[in-house]
Amino acid sequence: MREIIKFFPVTTILLTYLFVCGSLYLIGFWSIFNIDAFSLISLYDIPKNFVYPLMISQGTYFINMLLGQSLHQLSFINQENNTENFIKINENWSPKKKKIIIFLTLKDLWPIIIIFSLPLIISNHEKNILYWSISSLILSYFLLYKFVNFSSVKLYIPNIYIRFYLGHFLTFFPISCFSVGKIESLKIYHNKKEIRYFDIISKDNKTQINDPKCLKFIGFISDKVIYSTLDNQKTFILNKDSSDGFQLSNN
Repeated sequence: MREIIKFFPVTTILLTYLFVCGSLYLIGFWSIFNIDAFSLISLYDIPKNFVYPLMISQGTYFINMLLGQSLHQLSFINQENNTENFIKINENWSPKKKKIIIFLTLKDLWPIIIIFSLPLIISNHEKNILYWSISSLILSYFLLYKFVNFSSVKLYIPNIYIRFYLGHFLTFFPISCFSVGKIESLKIYHNKKEIRYFDIISKDNKTQINDPKCLKFIGFISDKVIYSTLDNQKTFILNKDSSDGFQLSNN
């Protein structure tokens, strides 16, 4: 661990981490509208996109702690025997019975089954808020459990609370960046979030759009304004300097 820190300075690791998390948020949010955010944003603006997911991720961590996560760490997560099954296997069982029960009670099995089953259960899952909420939560906890109980991690970081918090940053936070981006953009896509109508105005403060309620505001990327039709059939990219002005309204 010390050799890694010496080879890669802490600032380099931190900046790389922020770039990765910021990129995951951009991909999660703008991929819904088929927009390549990286072609519109400068390299230095990418890390800024980690702030909002960080707030949610940290909120999740503290909620977990308040709901008794400390006990959870010491029991389910921090299992000293490192068993791979939910139950203790009785050596007196027949070999066939043991194989079946060992397979059905594997801790790694059910999270994977659930995650891969969700697309079959939830229709149009790629644009379904429930799908991204459930799958990201299951994946986050699954990877957190694997990290906290990984033998090498236990060796170098014996304190369960430090392992849990570090695992939170390595699993919850990056996944949260991607899933929060997806969920927030889907709220706009499905018009479930309060619609902010978009209107381009001229110098004399007159609208340049026939129907001011036919377009909705999606967001900003650097100096670009992104908006689309209410039915998401068309998406537009407007450079702020290319128009006299624009107006956002909730009604």
